[in-house]
Amino acid sequence: MATSDLEKLIENWASAWSSSDSVEKLVSLFTDDCVYEDVPLLAINHGKAELEGFYKAIFGVFPDFKIELTSQSVAGNRADAEWILSGTHKGDFPGLPATNKPISVRGASVFELRGNKLSRCSDYWDMATALKQIGVLPNS
Repeated sequence: MATSDLEKLIENWASAWSSSDSVEKLVSLFTDDCVYEDVPLLAINHGKAELEGFYKAIFGVFPDFKIELTSQSVAGNRADAEWILSGTHKGDFPGLPATNKPISVRGASVFELRGNKLSRCSDYWDMATALKQIGVLPNS
């Protein structure tokens, strides 16, 4: 797969995370045995069914969730992307009722590629800033 095709795959990933009705699109970008890890949430999803459940859970909490790519690079079977995550906290997280406050935080993802699919994604984002923005942590 050419580098430009892999870059397009990452762009499609961001696009799928930016539309609550794109669960099928997101899942289709991954191998059947994929691993999707959200490091700050301590969530590791194995396979497409778990990934689909994770995606739906995020949109249950942040129905206007968006990923805006700010940079990306591809080298061999690995890729990375920096992005800005935004959304409004309209749904309850376990132990954290909805605040209806917006968040906007920076993050990055590291991808492993197999053929023309993503086989692994690890997301790293600024949870402390998000918690400050929704009023759970003090801004000091």
